[in-house]
Order: sequence, then structure tokens, then C-alpha cells
Amino acid sequence: GVKQSFWGGRGEWTLALYDIEKKNLLSTDPNNSQVVRQVGQQSSRGVELSAALQITETLRYEGNVALLQAEYDTFVSGTNDYAGNRPINVPEQVINSWLTWAFLPQWEARVGAQWVGDIYGDYANTQKRPDFTVVNVGLDYHIDDKSTITLRGFNVFDEVYATQGDDTMWQLAPPRSAEISYRIKY
Repeated sequence: GVKQSFWGGRGEWTLALYDIEKKNLLSTDPNNSQVVRQVGQQSSRGVELSAALQITETLRYEGNVALLQAEYDTFVSGTNDYAGNRPINVPEQVINSWLTWAFLPQWEARVGAQWVGDIYGDYANTQKRPDFTVVNVGLDYHIDDKSTITLRGFNVFDEVYATQGDDTMWQLAPPRSAEISYRIKY
């Protein structure tokens, strides 16, 4: 990996390449959470690129892209051989993008979008859940250096998408929602 700052420290970027191999993994069966399968070997190769830029004193952009190729190298369950298939619940692409605006001395607003590529819900790679995009927002009021009140809005466009599933049903993500929190640092 490489990390570098530029523009007098107002910007930074990171590039990471990886090639990971794991052996003797346990995987919960997507059709029955009480059953665990033994995966002989799984590998992942990919690249991740992130960037952050303080555009003005009050406006900051942050984003990242991850491209991944993951597969079961050795995985036999009963008479089924899943070698070469993508692991369940693993997208090959993910993109995140955030914009933060400090519009008043104690106030900060954020908007972010996340795109997640398609995902398989079964070992045989026959049950594909489609890609999705979600937009989230936030508003912070910094009471002082040690305490902040935050209002967050999740899935603001009420996107309907699945977070997990199998060949008979999918679990949908939560609909549009909001939360308020008060954080204190000690």
C-alpha cells in the first residue's frame, strides 16, 4: 500500500493492493443458520483507492473505491464442488462518497452515497441479489470540544434492497430512518 498527502496537507490519497489466501474457514449455510460448512480455501485479490480533499476551509470530500475478486479455491460440500465461485455476501465493487460542510462555527452537515455491486446469496452463485445505492445524511452540533449532538438520516430515498438472503427469501434493509445521539468524550 501507498499513502501520500498533497496540496500542502489539504489532500491525501491511499492505494492498497492485496492478495489474501485463507484456509479451513467455516461458513454458515445461507439456507440454514444452524448448519456450518467447512471451506477448504478461499482467496481474495483486490485494489482499494481512497482520497480526501479539504476543498475549502469549510468543505471536505472523502471517497473510496474497492474492486475485489474473491473465490472459493477449494470447497466441496456433499456432492457439490463450489471451487471458482464467489463467496456468499461478497460484492466485487463498492464505492463510497462523502461531502462534509462546516456551514457555521459549531455546525456541520454531511451527505454520503454508497454503491454496492451485486452479491450472491448461495454457494452455487445462482441466487444473485442486485446492486444498490444508499444515501445517508447527518447534522452535527458541537456543543464544545467534548460533546456533540448528532442527527442522522439513513436510506433517505427509501431504497428497497436486500442485505442477505437465500434461494427462498431475502431480508430487506431497513427503510428510511433517523436517529439522534449525544456523544461525550472523556
